[in-house]
Amino acid sequence: MKNYFFVILCISNISVSAQCDKKCQKVPEKVDYCFQDTLLFPGQCAQFIQGQNYFYLNGKKAPFKISFLFPVDTKYLLSLANNKQLKLSTADVLFIQQALQVWKVEEKKLGYTEYESGLGIKILKEGDGALPVPGKIVVVHYTGTLEDGTKFDSSIERGEPFRFPLGQGYVIRGWDEGIAKLKVGTKAMLRIPPHIGYGNRPVGPIPANSTLYFEVELLQIED
Repeated sequence: MKNYFFVILCISNISVSAQCDKKCQKVPEKVDYCFQDTLLFPGQCAQFIQGQNYFYLNGKKAPFKISFLFPVDTKYLLSLANNKQLKLSTADVLFIQQALQVWKVEEKKLGYTEYESGLGIKILKEGDGALPVPGKIVVVHYTGTLEDGTKFDSSIERGEPFRFPLGQGYVIRGWDEGIAKLKVGTKAMLRIPPHIGYGNRPVGPIPANSTLYFEVELLQIED
């Protein structure tokens, strides 16, 4: 067995977009994001489709599918390196490592319904309960992250859901608006731009002018 040493790569001259450059061959599906690093890995392309657990790798040969599951750890990378059918070089595996690191963050930014306020909502699981109304106490589990994927808070990790009166200014505007649009039992992502979040002031680990991402689940409405 070959010996491989994998490191967390610094992101250099990357390109992440819905469009690939001409060096990337087309694949038989609509691509949501194309990852390239023209400095460290010239000619390499990783093409991703939202919601799928595979991507297309396009380098010196025609594009082919590679499956993945998060988290991307050393065991997974070694399985790629030692797969005789894939015939990947060490550089290929390192490129895949970097591409999947970026995709884990970028996929969360896709598929949102946009509202006039700037709020974005992506439904992960539709609930069948009632819609909350202003003044009622709502019970919510949530995990908050920054645009780069950094987690800054989680009620799940604390083991206690968050309760607050809806529509009373107890939380940031994006939360009041977003939770009001979810039925009980719904899981969703809220994308909250700064002007309906914390604005130009830093709050704890949240820098000023941050766009915030919250994975939320509306558990119940209390009388």
